[in-house]
Amino acid sequence: MMNRIFALLAVLLVSSASALAQESLSKERPKPAPKKEPAMVSRRVMSVGLHASYGLMMNGVSNFKLPTVPSCCPGYESSSGSGMVFGAEFMLPMSPTIELGARLVYQSSSTDFTASEPITVRAGNGALSTTIDHTLATSTSFLLLEPVANLKLGGNLWVIAGLRVGTTLGGTYDQRERLSDPSLPYDFPTGSGLYNVSSADIPNTSGLQAGATVGLRYAAPLAGGLTIAPEVTYSPMFTDVVTDASWTIAPLRFGVSILFDITTREVSSTPIEP
Repeated sequence: MMNRIFALLAVLLVSSASALAQESLSKERPKPAPKKEPAMVSRRVMSVGLHASYGLMMNGVSNFKLPTVPSCCPGYESSSGSGMVFGAEFMLPMSPTIELGARLVYQSSSTDFTASEPITVRAGNGALSTTIDHTLATSTSFLLLEPVANLKLGGNLWVIAGLRVGTTLGGTYDQRERLSDPSLPYDFPTGSGLYNVSSADIPNTSGLQAGATVGLRYAAPLAGGLTIAPEVTYSPMFTDVVTDASWTIAPLRFGVSILFDITTREVSSTPIEP
């Protein structure tokens, strides 16, 4: 009797084990969880672009005459002219609020100096009081490197500060003197109503130009990685245009830069999950 009971229990155990094995084999193994892709972000490496501006050229002179050019003018005083500035630039972001960069620019400037000198001329048997008008028209050009630093004030507004260093490419002048009243019956010793008339290259131009730059810029991002940045800057100069006279040209510039951002893709990180 006991043998039969043990045999029955053995059959039941073998059957249960076989059923469990078949159930285990019939179940699908769980699929591995999909690997989480790291989040990627774009980081600006640098910006490159073009710059153009109109300049109100502040010519600082005092009792000025061109060296080696004959003139009866007692001396010209400060005057303003105009010109253009064109160039290329690049900027490197050092932090969210600081950028370092440089511009290489071509600057042109045209300025007319005028001065009036009271004189007395003989007209027949009498004398007349009048003035001589002295005019000096100048045109100059420069090549300048401008290393700058931009400091973010807030939003899209930046402060610009930097230096200027370069050279005078050259210049020309046109000089003449005449009576302010052309109806007076008087001619200069040359037999003409004009005197000390000359036009040529400006003599003794300085090979070195150096100054500073300060201003404000509003950098507005556009689509496609472009940024448009209108600005206003002032550039006081420390060196003269010519070597033998005091004459500086300091531009007050109203301009705009078009910049293209060069970016790289990198993994985003958080304090918890690097």
